[in-house]
Parts: sequence; structure tokens; C-alpha cells
Amino acid sequence: MAAIALTVGLGAPAVATVPPDVPEENVYLDLERSMTECISALPKPGCGREPVDSGDRGGWQQLLVFGVLMTAMAGIGVRVAFSVRSRSRTHSDSRTASQN
Repeated sequence: MAAIALTVGLGAPAVATVPPDVPEENVYLDLERSMTECISALPKPGCGREPVDSGDRGGWQQLLVFGVLMTAMAGIGVRVAFSVRSRSRTHSDSRTASQN
């Protein structure tokens, strides 16, 4: 036991090395914040760049797709509402006819 304690005790002292504080540069993103603040599932404002190419996030093309999807969803909702109203009207007419 003493041999193990002496072996561990005689080792070189542990020295913590601190990496130099180098500013982060990213040539791919035009960030207003540091990179560590921008890595998130919900990025903060200032973490990204303006869309340049058609494949980039954001821009008029993404808004156009969103508008088309919302228009389609509204059309489906209107169609369902008219179908339900028509079915209710038919169902109530058949109930009235069977009572007479």
C-alpha cells in the first residue's frame, strides 16, 4: 500500500493549461453574436446570414411556399365546413320528413 502511495505521490504535479482566448471567425456565417450563443434548436436573432442563394433559408421563396401551404389549408378547411353544413342540413331534412 505504501509503495502505491509513494508512486502516486512522487509523480509530476498536475498543471492545468488554459487554451488561448482566440476570437472565433466563421467565413460561412455572418454572425453578430458568438458562435456558442448561436448553437441552439431555437437560434437567437443575429445568428445567421441573409439569404443569398435559392437554397438558403428565408427569403421570398420560403414565404411563397408558406403562403401556398396556408392557402391550401384554408381551402381544405372551407371544404370541410361546407361538407359538414351540407350533411347537417340533409340529416335534419330527413329527420323532419320522417316525423310528418
